[in-house]
Amino acid sequence: MPPVAVGVALGVGAAAVGASVTVLGVGLSAALSAVAIGVGGAAVTHFLGDALTPDMGDYASDPAADQSLNTNANDVRKIVYGEALVGGKIVGYAKPTIGGDDYHIMVLHLIGHPCESVDIYEIEGKTKSELSGLVSSRIYLGDQTTVCPLANQYISGWTSEHIGVNQTYVTLKIKVDDEAFPSGLNEIKFVVRGHKVYDPRKDTTQGGDGEQRFDDESTWEWSSNPALCSYDCLRRYGAKPVPRRRLPMDFIAVTANYCDEQAIYRDAEGNEQTGTRFEVNGVLNNGMRQQDMLNQIMACMGGKPYRVGGVVYFKPAMYAGPATIVIDVDNDSMTFPEYRPHRPYKEKINTVKTEFVSPNHKWQMTNAPVVKSAEYRENDGAYLESNLRFTLITRDHQAQRIGKLAMERSRAGFMATHIVPGVRLDIIPGTCIKFVDVETGVSKEFTVEDRDFDTEKHQTKLQLIEDGPQIYPDSFEAAEGDLTPNTSLPDATVVQAPENLQWTTTPNDSWRQGVLTWDHPSPANVISYVVSVSNKDSQTPETQLTFTPANKAQSLAHLPVGDYTVAVSARNRFRTSPGIGRDITIGVPSTPTQGVVVNVLPGRIVINGPTLPHNNATYEWKYSYDGDEQEHFDSAIYMGKGDTVTITNTPHDGIIYVWYRLVDGDQVDPNWLSFSVADLIGTTFDRVDPEIISRIQWPGLPAALGDHIDAITNDVAYWSTQTSEQGDDYQQLIYNLTEAVSANQINSTKILGLQQKVGNTSVAAQFTEFQQVNIGYEDENGDWIVGAPLVRAFDEVKVVNKDGQELSVINFMQALENQIGELGGTYYLGVVDENENFTGLSIQGGNGDSDILLYMDNLRFASTAGEVFFWLNTISGRLEIGAHAEFKGTMRAARKITVLPNVMEVEDPSGFGPDNLWIWKGGPILDAQGEPDYDALTKQNASLGWRDLNGNEYFGGSVTTGQLINGGDSTLLTVNPSVVVGPFTTNGNPKQVSYGISWTGTSDSDGYCPTDESFIPRCTLTLERALDGGAWTQIQSHQVEGEILYTELNEPELTNDPSGRVCRRFESTRGSFTYTDTNTSQANFTYRLRVTEQYRYHVTQFINSQNLNLISVEERPS
Repeated sequence: MPPVAVGVALGVGAAAVGASVTVLGVGLSAALSAVAIGVGGAAVTHFLGDALTPDMGDYASDPAADQSLNTNANDVRKIVYGEALVGGKIVGYAKPTIGGDDYHIMVLHLIGHPCESVDIYEIEGKTKSELSGLVSSRIYLGDQTTVCPLANQYISGWTSEHIGVNQTYVTLKIKVDDEAFPSGLNEIKFVVRGHKVYDPRKDTTQGGDGEQRFDDESTWEWSSNPALCSYDCLRRYGAKPVPRRRLPMDFIAVTANYCDEQAIYRDAEGNEQTGTRFEVNGVLNNGMRQQDMLNQIMACMGGKPYRVGGVVYFKPAMYAGPATIVIDVDNDSMTFPEYRPHRPYKEKINTVKTEFVSPNHKWQMTNAPVVKSAEYRENDGAYLESNLRFTLITRDHQAQRIGKLAMERSRAGFMATHIVPGVRLDIIPGTCIKFVDVETGVSKEFTVEDRDFDTEKHQTKLQLIEDGPQIYPDSFEAAEGDLTPNTSLPDATVVQAPENLQWTTTPNDSWRQGVLTWDHPSPANVISYVVSVSNKDSQTPETQLTFTPANKAQSLAHLPVGDYTVAVSARNRFRTSPGIGRDITIGVPSTPTQGVVVNVLPGRIVINGPTLPHNNATYEWKYSYDGDEQEHFDSAIYMGKGDTVTITNTPHDGIIYVWYRLVDGDQVDPNWLSFSVADLIGTTFDRVDPEIISRIQWPGLPAALGDHIDAITNDVAYWSTQTSEQGDDYQQLIYNLTEAVSANQINSTKILGLQQKVGNTSVAAQFTEFQQVNIGYEDENGDWIVGAPLVRAFDEVKVVNKDGQELSVINFMQALENQIGELGGTYYLGVVDENENFTGLSIQGGNGDSDILLYMDNLRFASTAGEVFFWLNTISGRLEIGAHAEFKGTMRAARKITVLPNVMEVEDPSGFGPDNLWIWKGGPILDAQGEPDYDALTKQNASLGWRDLNGNEYFGGSVTTGQLINGGDSTLLTVNPSVVVGPFTTNGNPKQVSYGISWTGTSDSDGYCPTDESFIPRCTLTLERALDGGAWTQIQSHQVEGEILYTELNEPELTNDPSGRVCRRFESTRGSFTYTDTNTSQANFTYRLRVTEQYRYHVTQFINSQNLNLISVEERPS
């Protein structure tokens, strides 16, 4: 099981009458709530007072006996939870003379287990201060490992083996003084703080905050919390160990918080007081059965045990709602609920007298103020009294609270037995459910006392008893009345009329025009409602509609424009109530006036209409270039419907006039809205006349372009064959020189062939120069049409050796003007090897392009002396820069390394090494290739520093900054989190402390969203400071409030609700504050930010995020 959030109770507040003390079912997750309080087995419907006064047998706890001094060797050993007053058993005695005076040396066994503390309370009626000079003591708390030297020295038979392992005892050295102790030593009493217990709220491995651990008793702490003590008793004093899986840590934390909460009450004089709600302080013993011990501890919190699936739950007297499960009685079935609306007379109580152990009265049994009710007594016609004795309670208000609980539980006795279909594993004893019986009018919360499965009939039998927050107040005044709703069954034949009929239009919904909603004073007594809709006057189309919704809402759709009268009445099985009516108006949709977006582009304009109210709505469009008068509108071009419209062929510098209106299904806004757009952008495409081009006189040409091209094509004459000196033949192209009167330039196409011996190797080389000018352009069908210039030039030198291997050096150029005048050019220069691999460059420009591409395996920049200072290997991706580099822009890098003889630094934000590092600094650690050995780089060997991907960082040296900044945050989803920053050093300057909290949560529920929920998410932020590890001091506190946002969705496929509606709740709370700490101390500072009284609407599993942050910033001295 993963760690659970057990920091504090969820949703716990003052338990005043009417308040919602939602600890279980809300404080825990929805999935866990059933398990969190449902533990049960057999039905326990007997009077609570019986559970608070169990038969304890011969070894029942008795304060008088527990405080006495005895010498009974077979006496039981005491067990203390919380704090208690005890006597002792004398297990060793001597009366030596020491220094001329006689002394009593006594060893008193106190407690049969290790304890937190022991202190002398009285010896023969004298307090510790009165015993000065007469008594000295040596206290052993059960963790001792050696014998008491005083006892070992003076008591006969005492040896070094008498250590008293795990036993709490005291060795007293009392001076014999007849004046101080005239009757001898008959009464010696000690105040003992007993067992240390495990608290999951202080265990970080269980979702808490602290160093306690489930299996390490040395980490536990003393506590008087009865929830914690009951589970400690379960673990310690059973027949066999209780494994961790049987203990619900989250539930333990919630109930422990509930017991620890400070409750408000009035004392006997009527003054308002506060005190811990429940505590356990007293003595048990190892002669008692474990069940009896648990009964005594649970009596201190009005608790009850439950067990489900092997998990044990001790539930204190606390409200377990609100209910998350609703049981609707099917009145058409053959199985009807069995009710007992009231408790029998013999079980009722109107006066409760309680006894408790009062430390203010020398820890003796004392009567608490009587809890009583004059109204209950008048209704009952007699005193119905109950006496409760609590030997483990030491506060009068705690005894009164349990007595008040017993009295109220005796009044709230509505019980029901009902069989529901299916094997309902989700309904568990101890949970709170909502039970609704429409026919009888019962609609209230019950606690499940028992369930019984009938697997053959596939049924579950439930035994229920009414429950509600009114039963568990912290005040001692009786509720005096109907504690929970519907205790007095209503007259099922009477049905009241609906109330507060409202009409709300829903322009954002495509499936309806609006919704009717209403209230009802007793909705549980209503089977359905009758809704009628009719036209109000003759101007509205005749309409007669009737609906019978089961819920208090009815949607209306497809009504023509006009005025209508609506009426709503309620009905049950017996009659229909009078109706409640009102008039409504169905209007046409209104076109939005804001939000039109216009994009003016060359040759066209794109218009986006305002955001539509829903997907089924759209817009109608018209436009004109002539004007915006009515005559222009009448003759405007209709563009149809759509949320976006594109108008093409716009005139340059023109103005366009546009009209639009909203269309919502069959409802159309009769009013058109208009706007205009000026400064339109047009486009033109002129064809090129080839005759004009042929007459162009370009600079540098000897004649017009057309004539010059003709001359080039006539230059080629004849080839002649020549013989070289080596006897080889080669061919030479004979060409003419074309001259023009107006120029002195030569234009020609030259092709030269050469074959020559180089050394002893025969190498053939061919030089080719090709120049071409074509006239034409490519039309829309891909055909070449004469009329536009295309110019290409190509030079090539090809070398072939005797083995037939070839190598070419090429120079290629191309210039193009297309149909619409766009210019483009390409230039290639490079070498092509025998594998047709190209090494060189490519230059492309024109028509918006400007690219230079280099094709090579290695790129080197070198000086004239041949020293390479820049080397890029495109195959390995390796780049070496030997020059001084200066970057003045943004440099992006995936991995950066620096390797020097004594220092290496690696930086890679993608993470590397077994510790998932971002930065590593230290001595070089290289692999066989001389590269950093990334798999070997760890935090441990980063001698100069490291940073990981979680934001953790280590500096191998000192750090000096302009500010001293310390901060921390918590993203735990637990309730009431805290964060601590420090301890840290300071210069004594003022510190700017910024802190805040935020959380969000989301959940969905079936049906319409409520209109009467008033829950406000909230908490208290408390900023505290400690100096040099001292006590915490509060320096600032703020209240933070949030909000709940409701969104109603139409998702019939996601819900079983007849309306098809899903209500989405979004909870959002945030608050931030700043405090300037002017404390000039130079001691070590520690800040703590605590969240208390946090009330969240959502349980933990529906919380999206939660962040608590705290930052301290101190400026360094100037």
